[in-house]
This record gives sequence, C-alpha cells and structure tokens, in this order.
Amino acid sequence: MLKRTLSIAAATVSAAAVLAVPAAAHADANCGSGYNVVAQAAVKTSSGSNWGTVYLTYNSSTGKNCATVIKSAHVGTYTDAYVGITVQGGSTYGIYERIKYYAGPVYGAARGACVKYNAWIENSSGTRASGGRSSWGNCD
Repeated sequence: MLKRTLSIAAATVSAAAVLAVPAAAHADANCGSGYNVVAQAAVKTSSGSNWGTVYLTYNSSTGKNCATVIKSAHVGTYTDAYVGITVQGGSTYGIYERIKYYAGPVYGAARGACVKYNAWIENSSGTRASGGRSSWGNCD
C-alpha cells in the first residue's frame, strides 16, 4: 500500500511540475519535433497590458515556419484569438479559434523566403491585444 501511495504522490508532483513550466518553454513543442523558436513578440493591448506572446518557430529539415500564441492573461477563460504567418511571395496562413491557453499551430512553407507573423487575443468585452512582426524577416 505504501508503494502505491508513493507512486500516486510522485505522479501528482510530476503533473504539478509540468503545469509550473513557463508557457514559453512549450512554444516549440506546440509545433512538433524539430521546431525551434526563432522570433517572438508580446501580444499587448493599446494601453500596454501584456496578454501573451506570439512565437515563430522554424524547422530547418522541412523548411517550414510555425506560429503559436500563448496567453498570459485570461488564462483558462475562453477568448477569441488569431495567429498567422505570411510567406513573402506566397500565401498567408492563419487560424481563428476560441481558446483557453494557446492558439495554433499554423504552418507555412518558407524555405528561401522571408516571413511576417502576427496574433491577437480578444476578451469578451471586445478589448483586443495584438503583436507580431509586420516587416519581412527570418529569411531562409
């Protein structure tokens, strides 16, 4: 019985440790294996409140970029959100979701091209926070 109790206690501590890891540590994991964070930007309201971070990741094996937005405000509460990537000379890829924690991932094939990325989060009263990069960058 003691062994089983210790196993349950260890599992509980392990689960708590996973929840305590900062959201930024999961940005590349949200996109899958081989993706590394190459850029990030705060997602802020016009008054300067930070509601999250939009991450741009890249997989050099596939030549694809991936974007996700992870909330730091209103966490656990449903809000509207958008995250997108625009590939220079190509297409815009985006996803609109009702989220509790993060939106995405969104992928764009960008080998040999530059990208822009952006995101927004909007609460139930219509206040919106936005962020990203509107100039071309992360050229592969």
